Amino acid sequence: MSKITVNFKNLCAFFTKNLNNELMVGLLDLTDFYDVQEQDFHYPKITIETEKKVLNPNGEWVAVPQCWTYEGFQRPKGNCFPAEGTDQTMHSHLQHTDHILGTILLEIPGVAPKLSKELSAAKIEELTANENQKRLDTAKRNRKTLKSEDQVKVDVFDRAVDIQEEIYKGRQLRANPLLCKARFYFRHGTLFSIFPEDPPLIRFTPAGSGAPDDVYPIETGLEIEVPENSYAVLRFLNSDARDFVFLGGAGQSYYVTIENSPLNHDHEQNGEGDEEEVEPTNHFQFYYKLLETDQPLEPMFLPNEFPPRPPNAGDPFCIPGSFGGDPPPPPEG
Repeated sequence: MSKITVNFKNLCAFFTKNLNNELMVGLLDLTDFYDVQEQDFHYPKITIETEKKVLNPNGEWVAVPQCWTYEGFQRPKGNCFPAEGTDQTMHSHLQHTDHILGTILLEIPGVAPKLSKELSAAKIEELTANENQKRLDTAKRNRKTLKSEDQVKVDVFDRAVDIQEEIYKGRQLRANPLLCKARFYFRHGTLFSIFPEDPPLIRFTPAGSGAPDDVYPIETGLEIEVPENSYAVLRFLNSDARDFVFLGGAGQSYYVTIENSPLNHDHEQNGEGDEEEVEPTNHFQFYYKLLETDQPLEPMFLPNEFPPRPPNAGDPFCIPGSFGGDPPPPPEG
């Protein structure tokens, strides 16, 4: 059996109406919407990491790290040029860099679809250890020191905020998944939430939201098991991106990160040496771009740490959110 661990980072909209048998995760291309500043544009990236054991000339088996990326939205009408200031060139260890668009499926042929949110205490401990080990490995590769505040812990998936069922409970909202430039569909695995070791209390402002003051996850994850006699494939149905095949096998592990991040996360910095205090950019607001309403939605509830953070402390507000009342459209193909 091999395992695929998927992490969703930064402005992933979850459509959870059919969560027992399907999870849809959408990525926003903010260049499609009015009133979005260029500094807030998000750029998608799928990173797939694993290790391959090879026999060296000395007769020793060694683990060789492998990495593949799919990076950048594929633009319609042939406009596939990278956005200014982005690094979308081929990586030295890769043969290609593909762009993403439309419907993307993760399938395990011959295995019945089933999603789970049940986590035992032992599983929570195992996932927490795995998440922290990944962060430690990433820090070592980047020659950085993992700080104590970078440690995380895992909890159940239901800790993510649901925009329809909690923030605007009782109000009619229409969230359109097709407004997401890329839409991922998952039908296997166990879902979980990821929190900082010391999570801040979040309060939705202005007052009046149905969501309680609470701690909310900064990321979510999905662990998928692939039998030894099977495989999984990430299929790109609406673009020319090449499918990726995950091989089933004893002890084989894959780490997949699906993110949709601005070029510069620290939106409160005005430049080196500039101490001017500015209003922070709250990226949770862009979930509202998916809503189709007869009139502007007022008020717009946004998460804020309580008590408020000091200025120039970064931007933690790309927290996961879902639209539980809207079923995703059926996958194409």
